[in-house]
Amino acid sequence: MRYVDRSKLVKPTDWARRAEAATQAVASGEDPNDHGGVWRELKDELAKLLHDKCWYCESPVDRSDNAVDHFRPKNRVSDAANPHTGYRWLAFDASNFRYACTYCNSRRKDIEGGTAGGKADCFPLVNEAQRVYAVGSVAAEQPLLLDPCEMSDWRLLGCHQENGQPCAAGTDDAAKRRADVSIEIYHLHYEPTCKRRHTAAVQLMADVDEGKRLFELVTHDPGREADFKSVAARLRRAIDRDSPYSGDMHFLLRGQRSDAHPWIQELLEA
Repeated sequence: MRYVDRSKLVKPTDWARRAEAATQAVASGEDPNDHGGVWRELKDELAKLLHDKCWYCESPVDRSDNAVDHFRPKNRVSDAANPHTGYRWLAFDASNFRYACTYCNSRRKDIEGGTAGGKADCFPLVNEAQRVYAVGSVAAEQPLLLDPCEMSDWRLLGCHQENGQPCAAGTDDAAKRRADVSIEIYHLHYEPTCKRRHTAAVQLMADVDEGKRLFELVTHDPGREADFKSVAARLRRAIDRDSPYSGDMHFLLRGQRSDAHPWIQELLEA
């Protein structure tokens, strides 16, 4: 996961008017899905905000296989304490849209991998008593799910370099709970995704080892500096927000920092 700046979203001319008309129609009793073309108009522009990657798992997937997810479900909230017909008043609010792949967005079972997940109509809160059920501000709600549109949430996720399995990035109980719940609901532990994440991790760690070796060689042989810079550039690309699984690679690279290799911190800050 990486931070996505929604303020950069480009909307079609007159989209706000169409969104408002759809909002009023739903307020009058119509089904939000009958006006789904309104949010689908933004699909391609949402995709561009993270280089055509799913905002939750960072997998690059063809746009035809991805969807505009409603962070707060528009029709029903399955995990609400009381019957909840969905945050219908936010169905056409662009701030509620997230770009998601099929496996993060739709409930699925991976029989072979032994996992299940997909956000579907889930929206757990830190404190269920703060749940909003009718038209109004949702500012008091604290989502349990990590949100790519919250600046620091992406840093709470990482992965194991040994197998690409996702994990919480910290030990704080509250942050770890949010990460663990997000892994389950977003299906970030989907086995094919873990395999692709592991492939990226193997390459990253090989480049880290090579970078450390070359960095030490350069102190005695300045002629190897070009080789070191080439490896460092590959590592920088791996953690660039436009690269697949860049948040996970950023997490792994953070774990390689040391006083003996200050260049790693420099890459993270670049």
